[in-house]
Amino acid sequence: MGKVIMRMLTILLLALGLAAPASAAVLTDTTIFTPTGTNAPEDYNSHGWGAVNWLSGTGDYVAWTHYYTFVPAAQNILSGSLSLTFYDDETDGKWWQVSTFELGIGVGEDWTIDFGEVDTGIYTYSLNIAYLGDGSYSGKVMSLWGDFRIDQSVLTITYDPVPDNGNTHAVPEPSTILLLGSGLLGVAVLGRKRSK
Repeated sequence: MGKVIMRMLTILLLALGLAAPASAAVLTDTTIFTPTGTNAPEDYNSHGWGAVNWLSGTGDYVAWTHYYTFVPAAQNILSGSLSLTFYDDETDGKWWQVSTFELGIGVGEDWTIDFGEVDTGIYTYSLNIAYLGDGSYSGKVMSLWGDFRIDQSVLTITYDPVPDNGNTHAVPEPSTILLLGSGLLGVAVLGRKRSK
């Protein structure tokens, strides 16, 4: 009887292993800003004056678009985020400024907006997934006071890939497999008792 139970448990564990849900895919697209544009020229949209990556004064800006392709293809988008890396030189070189203060505003295609002081560091924003399925996402950052540099923009999208190149079929839930396995185990135990 011990061998029968061990065989049934082995079958159950194998079934649970095969029924594991597919893991989500992660897409990452990085735009790096330079004084003359972006690392991928197609990502650059427009900018105010001076260097593309150095925003200074009131109204200087840079606008860009992330272009990306889902490989494998996306079935459902689960989440999206945009991380912007800034550098603030901590001084504007103006003798009348007691403390340095950089003020900026950023707007995403999905109307994700941030307004406030810009310091050296990475600022991360959650995005509305409804705007991420078409293969592009645009952003714009503007200086309102002081000066700062934008170094990079990293778009990260987590999604469920289309299973088997579009052939969808139901994947059994682990709880269903567990219920089926325990039923088979019970049948094996009862059958063993009746045969004695």
